[in-house]
Amino acid sequence: MNNKPININSLLINAFKALREKRYAESKDLLEMVMLINSNIFEVNYNLGILNLESGDLDASIPYFEKSKKLNPKSSQVYFNLGLAFSKKKEKILAKINYKKAIKLDPNNSLAFYNLGTIYQNNFETDKAEQYLKKSIDLNPNFILAFNNLFNLYDRSNQLDKYSELLERAQNSLSEKNLISFYSGINQYKKKNYQQAIEILENLKLEENNFIQNINRHTILAKSYDHIKNFDKAFYFFKSNNDLVKNYYGKNINEKIFINYVNQRVDFFNNFKVNKWKHYSKKNEFTDPIFLIGFPRSGTTLLDTILRTNKSVEVIEVKPILKNFLIKLEKETKNDFNQLYDLDQEYIKEMQNFYFSEREKYQKNKKTKIVIDKLPLNIIHIGEILRIFPNAKFVLALRHPYDSVLSCFMQQFDLNPAMKNFLSLENSAILYDLVMRLWSIYKKIFKINLHIIKYEDVVIDFEKTTKEIFKYLDLDWSDDTKNFYLTAKNRIDISTPSYNQVTSPLYLKSLNRWKNYEKQFKDIKKYLDKWVNEFNYKI
Repeated sequence: MNNKPININSLLINAFKALREKRYAESKDLLEMVMLINSNIFEVNYNLGILNLESGDLDASIPYFEKSKKLNPKSSQVYFNLGLAFSKKKEKILAKINYKKAIKLDPNNSLAFYNLGTIYQNNFETDKAEQYLKKSIDLNPNFILAFNNLFNLYDRSNQLDKYSELLERAQNSLSEKNLISFYSGINQYKKKNYQQAIEILENLKLEENNFIQNINRHTILAKSYDHIKNFDKAFYFFKSNNDLVKNYYGKNINEKIFINYVNQRVDFFNNFKVNKWKHYSKKNEFTDPIFLIGFPRSGTTLLDTILRTNKSVEVIEVKPILKNFLIKLEKETKNDFNQLYDLDQEYIKEMQNFYFSEREKYQKNKKTKIVIDKLPLNIIHIGEILRIFPNAKFVLALRHPYDSVLSCFMQQFDLNPAMKNFLSLENSAILYDLVMRLWSIYKKIFKINLHIIKYEDVVIDFEKTTKEIFKYLDLDWSDDTKNFYLTAKNRIDISTPSYNQVTSPLYLKSLNRWKNYEKQFKDIKKYLDKWVNEFNYKI
């Protein structure tokens, strides 16, 4: 038997050699052997933290960094990497604490300033985000990522003067001149100089790693051509943009998952008998929830902004309140809709309490009189909502089916199985048809407490239409409602693609926009014309 003692120095030499030669698994094994002998070596803990962080094992990396912090409390990089690990775990508070400590120990850590600024930016804390991103650029004048985030921040918050100032700074410090041209083209577009934007962006060649900017370039070209009424070119660039998005982000996303998800509800509720549900007397200390629903790009963000002019309203925008509610419900029913028939009264009360508990997490003002849960595609979950909340209120936003579908195709959404359908005009129309078939089934079998509001009516007869929805929600209407876009300008947390539109007064250009692209609808009319008639629109 070999009882020769293990040479810790030899292990360390071999571990760090393997690390330099990028033999990471071997290095990790050797470092873990060292830990069994002596767990108080800073370099061993720190490098095990790094190896686990880079392999994606965040929970394993954090204890090593915490131990490293105790062994060397003045190491800025330890705090930086802890911030990175917590950031990846979406634990923003702990991430911010560690990034700030890293900055305190090393005030020249440009990347720490950038990461901290990005956290604030994602949390819509514009002033703090600007502060840290600008400092990151001060420390590293050629830091493209920091420039990009700051350009996006000024764009989203409509600070065009600051955008122009930043562009001038980029021209003096950034080495990638093509990126400067890209930002210059965006600036011309924001200034409504559409022809100049086209001239800058049309022949611009960006590096392969600038794929985000390349996607945005196609978006801006499409919108610029639309503004100058060259609709063939506009459609070409909208389609090219969507093809790029599909290639860069959509490869591992299956849009059919959502189609099947909706079809399951169509199949069940099409043969559903509401009198088979066990009904119970209402014993609920909460008010009935209100849902703002509709097909995407039908004016829900506009309605959201209009309703916010009343101080007693809070609209919770695109949060996973109902998603978490449905996950809990699906566990109980084992994804079998037939199980909805026999839910007992105690469970229904439990689910009611759960929904309001989830909703409260996102409420900014707990004393608000009216709280509205806004997520358009919650329209497909009316059956499950009414099973738990039979008196729930719904505001349905409608828009001309052609315009709604076209707008979905033209917008850039964060991709998931539902949103990926919008990368194709035909798939957008197919999904519209499917969602509205389900809506028609719900409308036929349930008595829905409902107010329907058409986008076109809001634009054409604003006062009458908005007074009607305020009355439905038992709200006071005032002249402030007419200046809804001023309310929107003071918001920095609009998390939908409509943020630019709702910060401007209403305009007629958005009505019947599809007619500019009429020939593109030739092969998909079969999906939409029935709904044009159903909702009393015209072709």
